Amino acid sequence: MKFYPTFLTLHIVFAGVWIIFFAVDIVLKSKINDSNEKNMKYKLMELYLHLTNLFGIVGFVGIALTGIALVSLNPGYGYFDMSHAHWLATKQIIFIIILVNTFFRIIPAAKKLRNYIKNEEDKVDAQFNSVTRINLLINILVIINFIFAITHRFLG
Repeated sequence: MKFYPTFLTLHIVFAGVWIIFFAVDIVLKSKINDSNEKNMKYKLMELYLHLTNLFGIVGFVGIALTGIALVSLNPGYGYFDMSHAHWLATKQIIFIIILVNTFFRIIPAAKKLRNYIKNEEDKVDAQFNSVTRINLLINILVIINFIFAITHRFLG
């Protein structure tokens, strides 16, 4: 348990990275939608994809590794154990849903969008909207997990 506070602090920092992306996502989507010049819009979309990738990797990997460490170090926790830590099991299930959406939806959609931007196809806006809808879903799930994390001591 010696390293538990360190892993907990890192877990909170990585959660913060994901929460910050939610704000960045809103602002950048607004700038992209307001942009009238095609080249600027495409550059902003590329930035959006880059930030989605960066924040997603840092947040996702950080949360996964520190979460595994926290569960392993705390004998009161377990994996998908609904018997006493429902909040944690629910968070883990939501994390799996985020994982599935990341690998099977957002990554292929982002690759498709990059190709459309590169080839300047007419489908860019529709594909960008698809990517942002998936990101919105992931961001909502992250917020829900964050709420479980900060309220479990008060409600459980």
